[in-house]
Amino acid sequence: MRKNPDGTGFRKRKLERNTFIAGMLSPALICMAVIMLYPLLHALYLGTLRYKLTRPNDIAFAPLENLSRLINDSILWTSVMNTIVFTFFTVLIGLVVGMFFALLIDQLPFRMTGIRGLVMVPWVIPGVVVGYLFMYMFDYDTGIINYILLWLGIISENQRWLVDVKLAMPAVIVAHVWTQVPFYMLMLTAGLKAIPQDIKEAAYAEGASRWQEFRHVTLPQLNGILVITSLLMIIRNFNNFPIIFTMTNGGPVHATLTSVLYIYRLAFENFDMGYASAVGILWVVILLVLSLVYIRTLHREA
Repeated sequence: MRKNPDGTGFRKRKLERNTFIAGMLSPALICMAVIMLYPLLHALYLGTLRYKLTRPNDIAFAPLENLSRLINDSILWTSVMNTIVFTFFTVLIGLVVGMFFALLIDQLPFRMTGIRGLVMVPWVIPGVVVGYLFMYMFDYDTGIINYILLWLGIISENQRWLVDVKLAMPAVIVAHVWTQVPFYMLMLTAGLKAIPQDIKEAAYAEGASRWQEFRHVTLPQLNGILVITSLLMIIRNFNNFPIIFTMTNGGPVHATLTSVLYIYRLAFENFDMGYASAVGILWVVILLVLSLVYIRTLHREA
């Protein structure tokens, strides 16, 4: 068979193949678009309304009113700062601790690799269960945290972790780090296994110490995994709800009130669906901007 010199037949076959692929994927893409876009567009619409479920006859188009409430809502901006602090420390501490355990497990002999399954247990425990577990661990009278710290001599008396404005946020951060470290460890362990051994051996042959090899060889090789993993956890922690809700419910005095918990209160306790939707849209914008800045900063440094 003679080949078409101008490549028309090849382009035609490619177009038919792409059309077939698009046709097969279109039902799933349409379903995803409906599932993802409809709630977002509906929330955007509700965010322009004065809409409280307790006042069904007082629904009105009031975007400027909601915008004014957003700007002047001190509790909202407190919750935004709490969420940023909470997310920063949970991601940073979780990443460092997860890296430590990943490096440790990477050195284990093959017969002991089953220990990874045990380390993953905190990750699969439901958030509500983790919240209750740490609520009792941080209890003033019977909590094991106070017992251990007293035994080590770090504190001289029991601390009211969950009702102290200064201690409640660290307690919540500890609970989240405990449950999220296995995820970091799993992702980083996979990244470590993908690094060619000859690169490390070349570094050692050049006289590099273990720290120099980690800093100049291992860490750059893990850059892509670090960006993806930390970004996923930033998004997760920005929207984290069950553990904080269970442990402190945003208290004491808004010390652990995050934006997601504040939106929950507005929508399902105050029934202010219009303003809750406006706060939710603001939250999506903040998260999107922070994610873009974070990705660009890491890639620039890399």
